Amino acid sequence: MRIRSRALSSLAAVALAVGGLTAAVATPAGAAPTAWSCPSGYFCAYTNFDGTGSRCQWQGDSSNWYNECSWASSTYPKSLFNNGTSGRGVTIYRYTGKVSPIGGCVDKGEHARLAGNYYIGSHSWNC
Repeated sequence: MRIRSRALSSLAAVALAVGGLTAAVATPAGAAPTAWSCPSGYFCAYTNFDGTGSRCQWQGDSSNWYNECSWASSTYPKSLFNNGTSGRGVTIYRYTGKVSPIGGCVDKGEHARLAGNYYIGSHSWNC
């Protein structure tokens, strides 16, 4: 699974370098990350509580989680981690297009446990 994980990381790095895009990478099936594993400078969402399960990650804003995270339209996220390096917090939104904010700001370095009974459609680094 290491090779597959490295390949996904390499593809994400190429996408960022070539297109200047924000990468969202889902953890390969059967290779659950260590609890709260999230690269420095990223905002991460997890399918299970306490930062476990499959993970999607972003370095910037996302207007549509459903297009960028393989499980976002079928699994409620249950935990979040802002591992950003700037002082900015992250706002999550119920719908795509950054519509209908949910709760407060997920501050830099903060782990958040969600109710796990709703989808998230987008987020922004704006608080």
